[in-house]
Amino acid sequence: MSTDSKPQQYEQFFRYTSGRWLWNEEKKLRERYMKFNVKELKRITAESIGAKSCVSMIKLAEGGYNKVFKLIMDNGSVAIARIPCPNAGPAFKTTASEVATMEFARTILNIPVPKIHAWSAVTDNPVQAEYIVMEEAPGIPLADIWEDMELQSKDKVIEDLVAIEKKLLSVSFTWYGNIYFAKDSFPGCEKAELSSDVSVELKNEVEERFTIGPVVEHVFWRKERASMSIERGPCKPPRKKTAHDYLKALANNQIKWLSQHTVREPPTDIFHKSDAQNSPDVHVALYKKYLGISPYIFPKDERMTRSTLWHWDMHTPNFFVKDDRITSLIDWQSTWAGPLFLQYRYPKLVNYTGEVMLRLPGDYKDMEKSKKDPVANQVERSLVQYLYKTETKKQNPLLVEVNDVPHGTTRRQTIEFAEDTWEGDILPFRQCLIRLERHWDEMGFDVPCPIHFTEEDIQNHMRDGEGWNEQADFWDGLEGFVARDGWTSNETYKEALEMFAGLREEGLKQMTGEERKDFKKQTRWAKRMTMALG
Repeated sequence: MSTDSKPQQYEQFFRYTSGRWLWNEEKKLRERYMKFNVKELKRITAESIGAKSCVSMIKLAEGGYNKVFKLIMDNGSVAIARIPCPNAGPAFKTTASEVATMEFARTILNIPVPKIHAWSAVTDNPVQAEYIVMEEAPGIPLADIWEDMELQSKDKVIEDLVAIEKKLLSVSFTWYGNIYFAKDSFPGCEKAELSSDVSVELKNEVEERFTIGPVVEHVFWRKERASMSIERGPCKPPRKKTAHDYLKALANNQIKWLSQHTVREPPTDIFHKSDAQNSPDVHVALYKKYLGISPYIFPKDERMTRSTLWHWDMHTPNFFVKDDRITSLIDWQSTWAGPLFLQYRYPKLVNYTGEVMLRLPGDYKDMEKSKKDPVANQVERSLVQYLYKTETKKQNPLLVEVNDVPHGTTRRQTIEFAEDTWEGDILPFRQCLIRLERHWDEMGFDVPCPIHFTEEDIQNHMRDGEGWNEQADFWDGLEGFVARDGWTSNETYKEALEMFAGLREEGLKQMTGEERKDFKKQTRWAKRMTMALG
């Protein structure tokens, strides 16, 4: 297969260029390096939309898992191409599922989603990489105008958002898993049967065109899990006594991986990790407690555990609008059909966790401008969420019920934190389990709580958590400057490195012996650019 004659000229396309990492940078860049045949991608894109040739190609954006390009044709038409990076997910399944899900949302649910022009979920093709070519989303990115929109205009966008959620709620499946095309079915896939009250014609169309297969979420494929024989679905939706099948699979997969593949690696950031975080046995013990309580985490109401397709990332960068109406919802990668209780959460677009204030205070006019702006922002964000809640109550009352489940946040977070405590953090997971025991009687169960933490367990948890809140506050304070994995923008890299080098110096001054030696080795990345620390 031929390659581009001058591949070096396209290195900026292949490499990640949108930021830097303060630590583990070589690994992060390697995970995001994707070489492909640019000439063939241009040719295929032109052919797919009826143009003669591509006259311009620019890298439009790149996130943690994909590179997005804008291609302009000789006739002025435009297409968007997306190339997944090596870390995007399981080969074939990630791309095949994304395309099928987008087509399901567009043609079955009538949600505004870009039309696919061409795609390949295998690398044995002229482009030499998996790719998706789609139409350019009509309208303008909501992220460009949301902050400046009048409340009345935001209300129209919210109406469309709720309408999209209503469409997602309108169908449910008999299996949990990712959506694939029936023609791409492989061993392990099941017929995409709808269990919702829809027409026979629609049920038949869905069964003919689509199938339900393994989940492509990273938690099931990260590191050695990709080659392990673990449960990834599809799972039959829960009946009365099997509502926790998905949760059992999640925990058992983690226990299996922890037992076979954990390697105690020294931390690379500047903060000390708890002894519990570095002990596989402690993780396994917690997962066993989790298995004990898992039958009770989901609500008893089967409507809340039905298999529902949901878009988890509804925030401004993924919406396009025109005349205050949503014209497109993008980024459907890894979207799957799962338990509604787990799937639904307030859209990021409208979520607000601060103190609610629905009208300006009486003394607002007399405030200084420096105080007026935060108050006005607080009122507007409160009103945006109120408008969403009000519209949801009218159009999608089931979502209100989901949100009102007793201790629903703790239940949901228990599942989310259970996804990977080794790469993530064990303390929030354990805190959720402790809360479930503490508030057991408030959740309406007529049996004793199946798990128990002794007073000694609680004390150990408190000791492990010393400094954890301070660390969390530290990272919250760096939001937009340095991410938890060490990412920072190209423009702020030097400043961020200087800041962490200063913290390292202060840490070294307070340490002696082996502790100092280990800390110095683990944080050697945090050296000032103009000098080397001794």
